[in-house]
Amino acid sequence: ACRALVDELEWEIAQVDPRKTIQMGSFRINPDGSQSVVEVPYARSEAHLTELLERVCEKMKEYGEKVDPATHRKSYVRVISHDGTKMDLSGLKFDGDVTSSLKFACESIAEEYEDELIEFLSHEAENVKD
Repeated sequence: ACRALVDELEWEIAQVDPRKTIQMGSFRINPDGSQSVVEVPYARSEAHLTELLERVCEKMKEYGEKVDPATHRKSYVRVISHDGTKMDLSGLKFDGDVTSSLKFACESIAEEYEDELIEFLSHEAENVKD
């Protein structure tokens, strides 16, 4: 569930125009007449990440459960691709129980670790899922 959550967040972040920025800081005027406002990239801004975390778990209905035949380890994989192309659904369990339990797990993780997720995703990193 955690990996599916991070996959979705990373994909959403990648969809944002890299030139898009947001103003951060104080809009109060300093005694010298200047303002302490900084422009930061919008994609990894706290405002954008908070917004993504509020709606990312809705995407869990696009996932199914796959069991590795060798290890019998369960994992969640997308059943609907982001671009609408057909996907290999062989050996996939896809029903209301799977999607509702995944959505619940996603919401629990997003709620409990919101600050840590925002802090971690605000910087670009390798192997984010791990």
